[in-house]
Amino acid sequence: MSQLLPRRAVAYYRVSTTRQAQTGTANEAYGDSIASQQAACQRFAVEHGLEIIAEYPEAGGSGTAIDRRPQFRQLLERVLHTRDIEAVLVYTRSRAFRNAYEAMVTREEFRKIGVELLSVQEPSENGPEGDLVTLILDGVNEYHSRKLGADVAFKMAAKAARGGTPGRAKLGYRNTRVTIDGRTTAAIAIDPERAPFIDTAFRLYATGQYSLRRLREALVTAGLRTRPTRSHPAGSPVTTAQVAKMLRDRTYLGYVQWCGQEYPGNHPALVGQDLFDRVQRVLADRHRGTRERKWDHHLKGLLWCGRCSRRLVLEPVRNRYDRQYFYYLCTGKQLHACDLPRLPLALVEAAVEAHWATITFAPHDLAVIEQRLTDAAIDRRTATAALRRRLRAERTRLNHLEDQCLELLGQPDWPHEKLTERLQLVNDKRAFIKQRLNETRDRSANHEAARESAGAMFALLNRPPLLLRQLRGGLRKTLDHLCFDKLHIDAEEDFSGQLPQHRTAATAPLSRQRETSDALRVRVHGNRKPAVNLHALADLIIAAAQAQPQDSATKYGAHDTVWELTTHP
Repeated sequence: MSQLLPRRAVAYYRVSTTRQAQTGTANEAYGDSIASQQAACQRFAVEHGLEIIAEYPEAGGSGTAIDRRPQFRQLLERVLHTRDIEAVLVYTRSRAFRNAYEAMVTREEFRKIGVELLSVQEPSENGPEGDLVTLILDGVNEYHSRKLGADVAFKMAAKAARGGTPGRAKLGYRNTRVTIDGRTTAAIAIDPERAPFIDTAFRLYATGQYSLRRLREALVTAGLRTRPTRSHPAGSPVTTAQVAKMLRDRTYLGYVQWCGQEYPGNHPALVGQDLFDRVQRVLADRHRGTRERKWDHHLKGLLWCGRCSRRLVLEPVRNRYDRQYFYYLCTGKQLHACDLPRLPLALVEAAVEAHWATITFAPHDLAVIEQRLTDAAIDRRTATAALRRRLRAERTRLNHLEDQCLELLGQPDWPHEKLTERLQLVNDKRAFIKQRLNETRDRSANHEAARESAGAMFALLNRPPLLLRQLRGGLRKTLDHLCFDKLHIDAEEDFSGQLPQHRTAATAPLSRQRETSDALRVRVHGNRKPAVNLHALADLIIAAAQAQPQDSATKYGAHDTVWELTTHP
């Protein structure tokens, strides 16, 4: 008498969250919940003459939609197209379906090719009664899923309305638990290791001198990483997208946002409203975009005609010797409505620099700026010290793990290949940590150099023209616009006779141009802003102290003096 062969089957296991899948021991690859489903399905298979030839564990998949479960889609592909399966085994039908319509369609597809869907915990009889039971079970599972989702959404919204933060804390905060009136509840608190980076990121970007990519590089170089996870014990470098999202996140102002609504949060703010608004303006300007110009100069947009109150624009001119010169030209002159002559850039620069000599900062303003510089230096040192502590702690943990692996290598029953791979991974991580520790040590020296540089620039606030000379490109432009709304320019001739109307300084021969430049006297007038943003000025000094020489600067000659312009290809 021939023995009946067991039916070929595949098993499907699912948990709703990846956290559930990470709760098992080393012997339970998919976690306690999946391991329990696996054991129950294997017992059921033995009792009912099934041979499980493949298993499909789904860690962190939602049962409400098949298209969001890659393992279940692979199972369907095999069952419907390969057709080497006679049964699909699940612990309960809710593990496979939380949508009654998808359950009905899948059951009909299985029935057409003779595949049976079996549940360990629920009856699976064939016939009208079995179809009715499964239809009711699938409907109940969908109801429970939708009811639970609505209940969770209601509770999350209620928590947000009370100022709580639903879900995982944002970068710069950490999840914690607090006891209120004898009851323990989830909350978020400041992450002392990463919170200083958030304030630094906002202040650097508010200067307008950092693109998102450059800001991300600066933060990563300074040591900002995400919170540790199982797969990344030392954290991961932040991405440019994360930095962009962070700069727009009102969570750092102390608010909670949930389902399109905003509520005052119970957590402390990491940035002030003024700083946040400055960052939003920079982001808006970058998003809107500015018209690309071939030539840019730190005074563009700041100079206005002292005669007709129209804007002055930068004009490049070549003489007959093909030598290029730059002038500031009143737009009214282009309309034949103003007689202000073209002003050589060198003279305008010198006049503006002389006007800066009339600018003073009150002792109170200097004290505020100095305190901000001191706080920034402390923040950088604190962040670096915290990073070094975390790296040393991780190195100690890896050393203990290595000792444990070395002890197990001498036992014959343990997998030597896996232990050897684990030891290699430990060595690689330890080498990376050593590199990071060396970088943080070098960074400490760089912090001291930046602090000294910032101190030297701060001292120049008593002599603003010298500070203006120390800055380059966009930083110089930022300083101008921080302190002035407009600068009005006028000129007068110190030689006898007037310039011919048909022969201006831009079209005269080279010798005549030099004569004209020597004869013109440029005057600048314009009051300093009544309320200079002192924090922005301090951030500017910090950025200047940390700035690298710009390779994109193009030098050009004007009347034997070297000036700087930035070119845009």
